[in-house]
Amino acid sequence: MPENIILIGYRGSGKSSVGRRIADQVWKDFVDIDEAICKRFDGRTVAEIWASEGEPAYRAVEVEVTEHACAKPGQVIALGGGTLMQPRARAAVEQADAVRIYLRCAPEELHRRISTDPQTAGLRPSLTGQGGGLEEINAVLAEREPVYRAVADVEFDVTFTDIDEAVRHMIARCL
Repeated sequence: MPENIILIGYRGSGKSSVGRRIADQVWKDFVDIDEAICKRFDGRTVAEIWASEGEPAYRAVEVEVTEHACAKPGQVIALGGGTLMQPRARAAVEQADAVRIYLRCAPEELHRRISTDPQTAGLRPSLTGQGGGLEEINAVLAEREPVYRAVADVEFDVTFTDIDEAVRHMIARCL
């Protein structure tokens, strides 16, 4: 069995929620890369970090946190949506003793989840300046999804799957 489980996907796909449940069921620690980065910036949100420090500073810490998480065994790791776009972070994920799971979700459902989450607007920055709507999701996914698929060992469609069902399927198929 691989040492780690790494969850890949766009924001709103359920990486953190699914990751916490998997970690509880398989007795592993849970690491949310976005949360770990925010801790390194004194608890500021992703949006606050981007506004005050800039995306490059955020991405530099993201690489460090990802490399550290991937090197430590016994973890379920929820990557940030853009983590794999950083070459060093992608290399760390690809080289990790892990099963890499892509949580695929239809853009319309991602938009619904993101737009109905009261915290998203304040915590997450727009990725293209388009305000985070469906156009932005489609544009960003067009760039990221080929990378997600290239890195993933297995892919699960979580568009209309509840968290408990998704966790059961992932554990049964991957572990």
